[in-house]
Amino acid sequence: MAMRTRSRGFTIVELLIVIVVIAILAAITIVAFNGVQQRARDSARATSLAAITKALELYYADNGQYPLGSGSSTINGSWSTSADASWQNLADQLRPYLATLPVDPQGTPGVPGMSGSGYNFDYYGNRASHCGSAVGQMYILVYRREGAQKSTYIGDCTANILNYAAASNYRVAR
Repeated sequence: MAMRTRSRGFTIVELLIVIVVIAILAAITIVAFNGVQQRARDSARATSLAAITKALELYYADNGQYPLGSGSSTINGSWSTSADASWQNLADQLRPYLATLPVDPQGTPGVPGMSGSGYNFDYYGNRASHCGSAVGQMYILVYRREGAQKSTYIGDCTANILNYAAASNYRVAR
């Protein structure tokens, strides 16, 4: 009588269980990695904004006013945005204080406002009196975060800040 030898290996059920577990772990890893990337880009945005703010303050110390908006932005004549050529005009004005003007890590066009979809930096340099500030005496920097949204105001302007009254914006005003 011939003895049956049992082959060693995995059953189809065991293989399916392993595949499902690997798929679940891969999904968790991808979700966690996306969150890390978003937080890293938001951190880069905050760091870039701090560098721009420092350059603006140095410009103000030397010139007695902040750079005015470039007049060539797709938003309007008082804004400069990293989404178009007007950002280069601001970069030229700040070059003595900042070698390269940062841009948003994602750099997608569009206004980062309440209903906007863009990820870019926007700079407003007042060409007219606004919120009690004379020409060139205030500025607003705006960016859109991917993670938790927050608004930060520096200054005492309680008026609607040029239609940027949205939780997804960060503003700096003198």
